[in-house]
Amino acid sequence: MTARRPGGARLVVLPAGHRDDGPSRAGFAALLAAVLGDPRCGGAARRAAVAGWITRHRLTARTSEFAYWAPDPAGPRTAFDDLRQARLPAGAAGRSILDDLRARQGAAVDRHGAPPLAMLNHLVERAARSEPLTDPGGTRETLAAITVADLNDAIETLVPRARVHHDHPGTEVEDEDGNGADQASATHWRGALEIALQPECDARVAVRLPVRTPEPGLLPLLVELLGNGPNGRLHRALRHRHHLAYGFTASCWQDAGSSSIGATATVAPQDAATALRVLAHTLRTLADGAGPDETRLAHSRHRAEHLNALDGPFGTVDDLRRRAVGEPTVRQHLSALARFDEIPGLAFLPHPPAAAAVGPFTPEHRDQLARAYQEIR
Repeated sequence: MTARRPGGARLVVLPAGHRDDGPSRAGFAALLAAVLGDPRCGGAARRAAVAGWITRHRLTARTSEFAYWAPDPAGPRTAFDDLRQARLPAGAAGRSILDDLRARQGAAVDRHGAPPLAMLNHLVERAARSEPLTDPGGTRETLAAITVADLNDAIETLVPRARVHHDHPGTEVEDEDGNGADQASATHWRGALEIALQPECDARVAVRLPVRTPEPGLLPLLVELLGNGPNGRLHRALRHRHHLAYGFTASCWQDAGSSSIGATATVAPQDAATALRVLAHTLRTLADGAGPDETRLAHSRHRAEHLNALDGPFGTVDDLRRRAVGEPTVRQHLSALARFDEIPGLAFLPHPPAAAAVGPFTPEHRDQLARAYQEIR
């Protein structure tokens, strides 16, 4: 599946994510990642900056992943040992770096300068959850309580427990039996409308619907059916049929205990309520599945997206991680979906949608959004 390529990559996966923080330490995992990714703290970040490596970090609910790629395959071989050496400096220098990282993370939590789409995604996540939504970045109060010693102690105890995945030129991900664990139906779904005012920008709206978890891998194919570009259902509905939007996205979520699918649109503020209705209706058309022509287009876009990712600097090492943790590899995933000549219908759960809107809304616009939400419930 993967061609011989130059360079080499290492993926270091720490076994703790933002949901391991606890309420009093919210934001700890994100702040620790900032320390480990700052060249001022030495370690792999400094080596990567000096050597010109490509780096990537992903913070998930239960893991913190650091990826390193270098044109010389031997380069990242020391990444794990380097990461273990990172530390905030002692004394005033360490406190100064920590103050800087706290300030950056606090500004992001407050959404200062956050793109409207990032704000929208945060709002629709809050609208979807029945339990209080804790920002992975924590709060200014919880961040202020984290000390240099706390973070350096975490590096000493957590990084040695990391799992390391690596590739090299010509690495081939061999398929093994078994798929990732199936997800349960939504058990912590809230369903609500969240609105945030943001002046001097277009309006953005989102709708997310809970679903009975379909066969493994089918939700991403349904996202391609909606389409993040031309030839998808969102483009036809929002642009051609209703003349509302040029910008739109589709996404799916599969967390422990819940699955959902959603879409966003960028519109004029006066069109936000109408766009909310159109998004909900378009999502619910997935209950009817898709015929052969739409299915072929969705397969083509889905396959291209996966193969492009596999050709990236971390494509092979990401696939090796999937195999190691029991998730389907790209080959397994595409093979499993190839059997669908027609996409089966999606089963929606009888819960209210999660909806969100960000923009320069007047009181009238907000009333219109509230009425539209009641209609799509």
